[in-house]
Amino acid sequence: MRDFDPRCGRRAVADKFNGRTVSQIELAALFGVAANTVRVWERKGCPAERSGVRGQASKYNTAAVIRWREEQAALAASGDLAAMDVEEARRRKIVAEAASAEIELDMKRRDLVPIELVGAAVEEEYSAVRANILALPGEVAADLEHRTASEIEELLYSKVVEILHALSVDGEYAKAPAEEGEGGSVAPAAEAEPRRVGRRVSSDRKAKQRKSG
Repeated sequence: MRDFDPRCGRRAVADKFNGRTVSQIELAALFGVAANTVRVWERKGCPAERSGVRGQASKYNTAAVIRWREEQAALAASGDLAAMDVEEARRRKIVAEAASAEIELDMKRRDLVPIELVGAAVEEEYSAVRANILALPGEVAADLEHRTASEIEELLYSKVVEILHALSVDGEYAKAPAEEGEGGSVAPAAEAEPRRVGRRVSSDRKAKQRKSG
């Protein structure tokens, strides 16, 4: 490890607060960059004590350049595009364009749906279900007279299935992928109509089964 040279520390402090006039090559060495980078800084607004003319390079005050570099770093960190490096601006543009293209592709593949459409569809379907449930008593009341318990249960069950069917998957944004069946045939992954697994056992039948048991 190199020993600390107090003279270097004093010079660095002097460069920042008091400043000294240096050439383009000396300034580049001070910041650890190429001389061409210093010329780019100057075109971006880096202060020069004396701008270069034909045959003579620019002269710079180290304190002024240090302050300018600190200001540029602060502006870039805050998102100021004017202070952003060209390469960084190009990189951010490419990233933004790639993200936008990916979202657009997902929407075309229907992996993504605009949230406004989803919200409107959900609100519409649940409003319809709510209205149907509230109308159910008046709709079936007249049909319940003179029916057995099993018939009433079957009627109510069928009505509830009809109401719930309003929530079944359908519409433009719900095209289910096909699944390959036996012999290479293709079948839809989801059926349009709700399928009942088995048959509900009515209350009368349950009572008869218990008695016979």
